[in-house]
Amino acid sequence: MSGTQDNRILDLEGAAVLITGAAKGIGAATAAAFAARGAVVYPTDVDVERGRAAAAEYGAAERFKVLDVRDEQAWEKVVDEMEAEGHPLQVMVNSAGAAIRAPLADTSLEGFRRMVDLNLVGTFLGVRTAARRMVDGGAVVNISSLRGVVATAELGAYGASKFGVRALTRVAAIELAHRGIRVNDVCPGSIDTEITAVPDFDHVDVAKYVRTIPMQRRGAPEEVAEVIVFLAEPRSSYITGVDLLVDGGTGAGVTTPTKNNPEENTEN
Repeated sequence: MSGTQDNRILDLEGAAVLITGAAKGIGAATAAAFAARGAVVYPTDVDVERGRAAAAEYGAAERFKVLDVRDEQAWEKVVDEMEAEGHPLQVMVNSAGAAIRAPLADTSLEGFRRMVDLNLVGTFLGVRTAARRMVDGGAVVNISSLRGVVATAELGAYGASKFGVRALTRVAAIELAHRGIRVNDVCPGSIDTEITAVPDFDHVDVAKYVRTIPMQRRGAPEEVAEVIVFLAEPRSSYITGVDLLVDGGTGAGVTTPTKNNPEENTEN
């Protein structure tokens, strides 16, 4: 039996796109990528000054909205404003997030809850908002992490929250499929952003870590942004409920170290 493409799949030209964490990094690159496709981008963040400055670069400064993703009333307010401006929600990218690095024994309850609230609860509220307010045929892209696929020492709180994002994505994909709303997540590996520019990561040997990546380099935010756009556009019309790794091959496995190459390192 042959299939028929869902005619509710939207074209990005003129589509209303809400992006969280859009002041910098992957969120900012994603907002710019959607704008380049002619989408009506609504960038959001808690960093107002930096968020508006980033949005000005792709002509969306006037649509920038303040959004703390942990605040359910704030979500409703943003979507209400989008609708009032004639742009009902069609695409959502849940990119806001943060990381801490510490052994579980040294992780404070406050720190653990902060990771869960920001990375997981924030994504849950975004997904729930999409389920309630998004037009049929829309698309949701959540940002998980390679660390939400491969467990990593000293990233317990971060990893737990990102593993949870993957579970939310799959449940939402099943529940919203009948409305033509596709829900997927992207799992970035080592991307050159500010998320690790905090004291927790000062002891990490970045050069040594890069040698463990099969492609031998870190990724750029723009490379992740292109994948996110793909998951929202018609080219991915039969894809929902997937984890798409953007990690230079790290998640594929490890190499076997050899005696004649002391520079090799298989730690991930």
